[in-house]
Amino acid sequence: MHMEELETFIVLAREKNFTRTATKRALSQPTVSVHIKNLENKFATSFIQRTTKRVHLTPEGELFYEHALKIWSQYQQLQEHLYQKKQTASGLIRVGASFTIGEYLLPEVMASLQNQYEQLDFYVTIGNTEKIIDSVRRLEVDIGLVEGSNYTKDVLQSAFKEDRLVIVCSPEYETNFKTLADLHHHKWVIREEGSGTRQYFDHLIQSNGIQVKSTLVISSTQGIKNSVTNGLGLALLSEATIKEELAHGRLKMVPIESLYEKRDFSYVLTKGSQLNRNTQLLIDTLTNGEE
Repeated sequence: MHMEELETFIVLAREKNFTRTATKRALSQPTVSVHIKNLENKFATSFIQRTTKRVHLTPEGELFYEHALKIWSQYQQLQEHLYQKKQTASGLIRVGASFTIGEYLLPEVMASLQNQYEQLDFYVTIGNTEKIIDSVRRLEVDIGLVEGSNYTKDVLQSAFKEDRLVIVCSPEYETNFKTLADLHHHKWVIREEGSGTRQYFDHLIQSNGIQVKSTLVISSTQGIKNSVTNGLGLALLSEATIKEELAHGRLKMVPIESLYEKRDFSYVLTKGSQLNRNTQLLIDTLTNGEE
């Protein structure tokens, strides 16, 4: 028994007229007749009696109508339940995130989403920007969250939050920074090649002609902060990653405001990919958080 035929029977039982039933169901009159005949054949009985003007239900038709209403109601309830289940986020979302975003921004976003959608699960891969974009390209993650600029043709990049990069040092660092010249001949603790933060560090040094004494490369923001805290050099870091250190006096910003860099945090998707509900929810949470 097809639900379309059942619906046609219910409408016909109410309207008691083939023409009005065909109009309400957006069907032709012959199709309405076929639907009713199929049901009668299925149950090997007659459900209607026709006169020149009206349709009357047989006793079997009356009984079938009573049960048809219950079946139709249950069918609609099931449809609504499945629709709501589909609309409610559940299951796994694979996120690739750069170190800065993955360690300092994403946990709060995930907590917010799971408070609303308890059945939503996350699998997070953290790496530098270059690695995360490559994971997006290879469809290893549903969405990538990165800093820095990307120019590959097969991914789409959209900004969701502005970030500020600042130069920091240990509070015990001896030099009193006032001008650009005071930044020459210092040790720097920097990220590895492929990092969005490293991209901005290279730009800062080259565009301002800063002479670097030496560099210590560490592929972890936390490692860089600990190194700078222990006096191993200067660092260019996201302001979002050093709030606690600044508040407790473990790091201080170098007060040369003109050198501070602004950049965007962005989400990255494979070009042409279809967004599922989980990914769209994550994007909405990221973008709404900026308002």
